[in-house]
Amino acid sequence: MLVDDRGRIAGPFNVVDIAAVVVVFLLVPLAIAAYLLFRAPAPAIASVTPKTLFEGPGQRLEIDGANLRPFMRVTFDTIPAASFLLGSTKYALVDVPELAPGVYDVVLFDYAREVARLPKALTIARVAGDAELEVEGAFKAPSDALVAELKPGDALLSSNEPIADVIAVGKPSAGEMRVRVGGDTVTVRAGERDLPATLRVRCSTMPGGDGIARCLVRAPSGRIAIAPDALLTFATRSGGTAVFQIIAARAAQPRAGATRP
Repeated sequence: MLVDDRGRIAGPFNVVDIAAVVVVFLLVPLAIAAYLLFRAPAPAIASVTPKTLFEGPGQRLEIDGANLRPFMRVTFDTIPAASFLLGSTKYALVDVPELAPGVYDVVLFDYAREVARLPKALTIARVAGDAELEVEGAFKAPSDALVAELKPGDALLSSNEPIADVIAVGKPSAGEMRVRVGGDTVTVRAGERDLPATLRVRCSTMPGGDGIARCLVRAPSGRIAIAPDALLTFATRSGGTAVFQIIAARAAQPRAGATRP
């Protein structure tokens, strides 16, 4: 180590040395500021809707959060979701795989890296017991083939499962549609005819948060609760679909021979 006659180590600093030090001290905070300014903000999950689903396939939920981006993926614990459909940076739709009953963390990945987790965010509820109900209503705008072929004793399919039997079939009548307006039900005239019928529907009971059990049937869009004004969709023998609107439901009577009224 060199010390000159004035006690300075390695001689005096020159102008170039001082300028280099100043540049370094200026560039470091600028680099830090640029990194903070241009880096991608961290994604986050705020909530999922709905928070509870019944076990079964073909269901979807919404993830609400912040800084969501395309090409992300979601898992429920370690089980991957079927899709991640970005709506905006604040929400995305996710197709839920068929999960066993239980409580799951919702985990968000950016490629292979976990970037957000919402613990115990989704509950998969077990479908409880089976029940049978008799429902009165009408097929809406039935085809000529359906009017001709439908008879007591026929089995009706929904999502490829037999969920109902025809008890009685009435005569085609002027079409009506029951519409919910707030808490009331309004009956309006429809342009097509109706085919009144009584069905025996097999459903799964599920207790609600209010202590009252609902009776649910599988449908292409998920599960539908049996209730006045609800719409059930069935497959027809000709390969089409038939829509049945419920007017009233009651406990099923013991099975007996059905007759056309």
